[in-house]
Amino acid sequence: MKVEFRGQTFNFSKRMKVRELLKELNLSPESTIVVRGEEVLTEDEWIEEEDEVRVISAISGGSQV
Repeated sequence: MKVEFRGQTFNFSKRMKVRELLKELNLSPESTIVVRGEEVLTEDEWIEEEDEVRVISAISGGSQV
């Protein structure tokens, strides 16, 4: 599978669940989302070898009151 994250491309030659991918990339599922096409994937979904996905960091913030 081809994985794009922060301008870098990673390739994996096996299918794995989203949670496994995040573990491989040392990322927290609470602060990232994985997208295949236009579909946001859950931690339990499989990513196949031929898939291309994007990993997006969820950045939160706000103004101080």
